[in-house]
Amino acid sequence: MTDESRQITPPPIHPLAAFATIALDGIFFFFFLEAVNPLAVLGIGSLGFVTTTMVQRFLDNDEWGAAIAKGLVMGIVAGVPYPVAGTAVGLPLLAWAGVSRWMKLPERGNNQIIDEAIKRPRLTKGDEE
Repeated sequence: MTDESRQITPPPIHPLAAFATIALDGIFFFFFLEAVNPLAVLGIGSLGFVTTTMVQRFLDNDEWGAAIAKGLVMGIVAGVPYPVAGTAVGLPLLAWAGVSRWMKLPERGNNQIIDEAIKRPRLTKGDEE
């Protein structure tokens, strides 16, 4: 199997942003805040927007425009007052991220990483400067 056939494109959303959307969606599942306070929908949606925007900008190094657009979409998804919407969107994105990183692993385990670490010279007291 060639390296090109094993490549999967990375997901459009950082895994942490997808996980945050699932976690915020879980708030609706466990606490049913929309029944008590309809403004909770705006609060959780805003929190999803800010979280996704910051993760995309500073961890995934997206431009501000792309980060805000992704944050807006994920904030709307997290703010839907049903506990299924955020999970239905976040879980496939999280799985996509896991599969794309898993496919990048070497075929025979971590031997390449260990071999590189063994070949690298170690620092001694005289080499610190």
